[in-house]
Order: sequence, then C-alpha cells, then structure tokens
Amino acid sequence: MPYSIEFQISGLVVVAVLCIVFFSKPRWKSLQNSIFRVLLPFTAFELIMDIASVITIAERNTIPEWLNTIFAKGYIIMMLIWITGIVIYIFSNFIYNDISKKKLTLIKASCLCVIIPATAGCIVTILTPLKYANYGREIYSYGIPSTCTYIFSVYCVIISIIGWLMNFRHLTFKRRVPMFSFTIMEGCVALIQMHFKNLLVIGFGTAVCILLMYMTMENPDTDMIAKLNEANRRINNLLLNILPASIVAELKEKPSTFTEKYDNVTVAFMDIVDFTKMSSIIGAERLVNILNSLFSEFDTLLDSYRIEKIKTIGDAYMVASGLPERYENNCEEMIKFLIQAQRTITDFNERHNTTLRMRIGVNCGPVVAGVIGRKKFIYDLWGSTVNFASRMESSGVPDCIQVSQDVYDLMKDTYKFECRQSVDVKSFGSCPCYLLETGRKI
Repeated sequence: MPYSIEFQISGLVVVAVLCIVFFSKPRWKSLQNSIFRVLLPFTAFELIMDIASVITIAERNTIPEWLNTIFAKGYIIMMLIWITGIVIYIFSNFIYNDISKKKLTLIKASCLCVIIPATAGCIVTILTPLKYANYGREIYSYGIPSTCTYIFSVYCVIISIIGWLMNFRHLTFKRRVPMFSFTIMEGCVALIQMHFKNLLVIGFGTAVCILLMYMTMENPDTDMIAKLNEANRRINNLLLNILPASIVAELKEKPSTFTEKYDNVTVAFMDIVDFTKMSSIIGAERLVNILNSLFSEFDTLLDSYRIEKIKTIGDAYMVASGLPERYENNCEEMIKFLIQAQRTITDFNERHNTTLRMRIGVNCGPVVAGVIGRKKFIYDLWGSTVNFASRMESSGVPDCIQVSQDVYDLMKDTYKFECRQSVDVKSFGSCPCYLLETGRKI
C-alpha cells in the first residue's frame, strides 16, 4: 500500500486500551467526565475512519467511488467534531465553583463560536468534491474540505489559548493540561507532517492528546482518594486530640473497648479556686473564654513533657504520667510539669490582667486505664490512686502543690517539702500531706 498507517493503528490501540480502563469502573457525573465519556469512544471511531479512509484512497481505482467518498468525507467530518469536542472539554475546565454568571455566559458563547464554524465545515465537506494527491508515500490531500479542517484547527488553538489566558488564575495544572496537550499535538503533528510527508501521524497525535487528558483528568479516583485521605487525616488528628497515640493505633487494629492495669502511675488534678464565685462576677461566657485560653497553654506545655492529658472536668485539669507508655521517674516528670504550670499561671495573669489561683493535688500508685462503653468514649483512669489525687487537690492550698505520702517518699531526696498537719481527707480519713516548696531542689 502506498500510504503508511502504522501510526494510526498504534493510536487506535492506545485509545482502545483507554476505553477499556475508563469504562471498567463507575465514574462520577462531573461535567468533564460526561464530556470525556463521549469524547473517548468518539476518538476510537475517528481513528478507525482515518485508517479506513487511507486504505480506500490507496485502492480507489478498485473500489466504488461512493464508498471512498463516504470514508474520506466521514473522516474529515469526524475530525471536525473531535476538535470541537476537545475545545468544549478545554472550556469545561474553565468553570470553577464561584464563577460569575458573566464568565459562565462568556464560556457558553465561546463554545458556540466553535460549534458554528465546525458545523459550517461539515456542510462544506459534504458539498465540496474531494481532491487527492498523487500516489507514493506522500501526505494525501482532500482539497477544500481538508484545508477547512486545518484552518479550523488553527482557529481552535487560538481560541483555546485566549480562554486559558483569561482564566489562568483559576486553573490548576491538571486543568491546563487539556489545552497544552491539544496545542502541542496540533503543532507537533503539523511540523512532523511537513518535514516527513511519508508519516501520517495526525491519528497518533489525537491518541496522545486523549492519553494526556486522561492521565491528568480530575476523575473520581484521584479526587475521591484525595478527599478520603484528607477526611482520614482530620479524623486521625481528632482522635489524637481525644486519645493517646498508642490507644488510637490499638483501636484501629481492634475496635473494641479495653482496660489495662498499671502499677506505677502519677496522677495530678489542677483546679481553679473560687471558679463559681468568679463566674457570677465576670460572667460565665467570659470566664469560660479565659479558662479555654489557660487550658490551651497547658496543652501546649504538655508537648515538652512525657505526660498525658486525661480530661478536663469543668474547671479541673487532669493529667497523668507513666501511661500509656510505662517509664521510670514518671513522678519526677509530673513534678517538673506542675512547677512549670504554676509559672504559666503567673505569666498568664500578668498578660491577661487576671487573678486566677489554682490548687494542685498529686498522688502516685497503681491504676486501671482504658476505654470503656460504646458511645462518646474517652481514655480514662480508675482506682483509689485517682480518687486520692483528687482529694489532694480539693483539700489543698491555693497556689500550692499538695502531694501524698507516696509522692513524698519518692521525691523527698530531690525536692523540699513542707509537712502539713494531718489532713482529714474525705473517704480516706486523717492522712499526712505535704506541700512542695516550688522550685527548691535538694
């Protein structure tokens, strides 16, 4: 055969594979997907018509003229429609969420400016007789219909670039690719065809254009995966704000409630003095805002220590060390944190012109920790160690850190304490208690 169709066949194979991949799974009904759903199989038909027209040209002396005319003119008409579809797809990428009605009307008008000359080109193709180039491995020509197609292609490239420049600020890279691939394809195949007339590469160029559009198309797969990843990230961050990281990991593996016993944990409660009285004076809303600011600073302070925030209970702030990861010297870690927390309150009062005072109580010993229940679960602690730590706070002295006998026994060689007279602790009776001499280490 005098003409080469290897590139058209290669392009057809590429598009056929794309059709199988694209239609093998559900796709969302976005504007771009709806256009691409039509454009993709149409490209395959256009390539089939291209191959058939080349074959019938080569054999036009042995086949009926009307058959050759059908394939030749059919190919030109399909090419005009294909170019129109590509440009409409490009224009669809110029539509964004908050687009103004004026710009939307302009885009619709631009589509009409492509559809009308394409329709005129189809009419010219139907009414105008075909002309053929001589035999030999040269580019074939259909005369006026072919010339109309080339002029229409140049026109569409220009109008696409103008549209791209007008909407440049609102376009992501993926939305620019259709215009890039179309203009590059049109330019490259024209240059190749001009210098290598034996290569018929237009069909292959259309296949490459469609392939690039598919690979960068904002389809449901990439969009949905991105949205799912973002949702998972937000959920994971929310869980990490509610539960310790190791507990989050365990719940992901085994989504069920659980508890675990710890032999050596330090628990502390921090409570605002006269909170109810302050609320009646300055108003609950303002006081809650102040409390939120203070507790947020405590949250930030925790990042510097191996201490886990358990929960807030009204105006009380509960923390623990030595869990969920066990480690030695967790009691000393807690004392260091509480000393710094007192400094934070002093600094907070100076910056916000407030007079907040806080009682702090600390105890250490065995606890049971875990997540129980089915709804609105939290990581919590249970046991007499927790209860006694709460009593250390409630029976404590404002602006002081009151510790139990167990904490004193562990820290007496490191920090100085003031021994209080036995304190009547609710549910525990008369117990020895100690006040930490803040900042004084032995």
